[in-house]
Amino acid sequence: MENSGQARASARSVDLTGTKCPMTFVRAKVALERIGEGQALELVLLTGEQMQTVPASLKAEGHRIEKVTRDGEQFRLLVRKGAS
Repeated sequence: MENSGQARASARSVDLTGTKCPMTFVRAKVALERIGEGQALELVLLTGEQMQTVPASLKAEGHRIEKVTRDGEQFRLLVRKGAS
């Protein structure tokens, strides 16, 4: 799998594993801006700095982390968009 440093997105999933902080949160925020309030989005993050900062920042913005699953060094977060 090529890791170009760009966020890769499907219909409801954004792979941020190749993104460096602070752009990880910026790209997560942009992806959430593209969906409606109350809709869910899956974010794929790496263990370490991404998992230490992104979930806390999303919660502070009013979004809800509904599910976290771990697959080796990656985490999949199901995020429900809060009110804008």
